[in-house]
Amino acid sequence: MNKDMIDALPRLLKRLSDGEGLNIPTLSQEFSIADKTIQDNIKKHLVPIEIAEIRFDKSMQNWVAKRGFLSQTLLSEYELITMQLLETHASRYGRPFLLSTQRLFSRFKRRASLTIFKKTKMEKIDRDDEGKLAIIKTAITKKKILHCRYNDRKRIIYPLKIVLLEGYWYLFLWDTEYDEVRTYHFKSIEAVDLQDETFVTPENKVIDHLDNAINAYFKDAELIPVRLLVHTKVSKYFKRQPLSGSQIITPYDVNYDQLDIWITDEREIIPTIQQYLPYIKVESPTSLHQTIEENIKNYPELDLS
Repeated sequence: MNKDMIDALPRLLKRLSDGEGLNIPTLSQEFSIADKTIQDNIKKHLVPIEIAEIRFDKSMQNWVAKRGFLSQTLLSEYELITMQLLETHASRYGRPFLLSTQRLFSRFKRRASLTIFKKTKMEKIDRDDEGKLAIIKTAITKKKILHCRYNDRKRIIYPLKIVLLEGYWYLFLWDTEYDEVRTYHFKSIEAVDLQDETFVTPENKVIDHLDNAINAYFKDAELIPVRLLVHTKVSKYFKRQPLSGSQIITPYDVNYDQLDIWITDEREIIPTIQQYLPYIKVESPTSLHQTIEENIKNYPELDLS
């Protein structure tokens, strides 16, 4: 089977899920694959995927599918295609093996159905972002300087890490204009241009703590130690999924645990504290305690007009 065609199948499945109609001649030019090969593979490997409801629209001369079908399963487009390819070729080993393979994959697909599971909301990286993502990944791996536009300004950056924070994608980077680590919303980065020039990661304490960022308020600043008293009703959630790698939880008394964590900006931790009130109390620093008190005090007078 054509390797280029195998590589293209997951991408075609994703594009169908995004609501795009697939035109065979256009795809043939895009992937440099014969029309008949693409047509045959769509019929053989994509159409049998039941949740996609893929069909040929004669009026548009395009292959179309139920929009958003990938959001109805925990399986990725790559996993669905892999199973479909294996299932298609299982017939080579006899009918008993084929039936066993079909039962296995059918059970696996049912277990991955969102009638059982609920996907966490996450900002989608769509087709328009894939090229930008590939360039940034290359720049990070090879330590190449990037030129781009962000908030309508030209920037020269050293890309450091792509991160998912609270369901949104960000790029941690060194901003050469400000000589500090900054956080850019990934989808808002425009006109990305990979340079031949390489960069050396600047000596900066904050860079060593990028993996400990809690949200996009992470900034280039000295670490601030925070100590919280967290009721055991809530602390169990932080034990299951730590807020960051810097988190340390120790027993305090029968009802409370002590949570120590390091942040770069109080706004990194404030949303979490306010979310779990009254089961969290700030022990230190005093400034954070006062901020939470002020937020609570001012809430009844908040004017959104």
